[in-house]
Parts: sequence; C-alpha cells; structure tokens
Amino acid sequence: MKSTPSRTLRHTRNLLRIFDHKRTLLQMLQAVWHGKYSMSLLTKILLVLGIAYIILPFDFDWIPILGWLDDALVFFLLVKRLQFETHRYVRHKVMERKTN
Repeated sequence: MKSTPSRTLRHTRNLLRIFDHKRTLLQMLQAVWHGKYSMSLLTKILLVLGIAYIILPFDFDWIPILGWLDDALVFFLLVKRLQFETHRYVRHKVMERKTN
C-alpha cells in the first residue's frame, strides 16, 4: 500500500493527538495507580514489553540507524495503544457519570 503525503500527514496528526489529551492520559494513569480504573490486560502486557524493548539493548541497537528506527516504531505503537486506552477510559468515565 503506497503512502501519500496527505495520509502521512494525517497519521502524524493522529500521533500528536495523544499530547492534546495529556490531561486525560494523566488522569487515567492516576486512576490506574490508585486502583480506580483497570487497563486491559493486553495494554498492560504491551506496555511492559514495549518499554522493556526500548530500554534493553538486546534488539537491533548495534546497527546504527536500524536500532533507532525499531525503537521509534515500538514507541509509536505504544502511543497508539495508549490513545486507544485513553478513549476506553473516557467511555468508562461517561458510563460512570450516567449511572450516578
């Protein structure tokens, strides 16, 4: 599938939207920390594995550019997963307000 400049720009905008919702992301992380919200098991596993992959030097870090690119790709996928989880958290909060 060929990537067009407009598609690339749209993906970049979508990636940067996580920073538009940083307050919601921080609220979600605080709720998780205090036990008021539970992230999905898949998100928890992906976050732990993704952070470990980026931090630990057992990947392609010995190849100069490829090592940076694979870490950037994993970081991008983590951000996308956090975007999904943030949307899930917002839906959870809306449903919580409706029941009260």
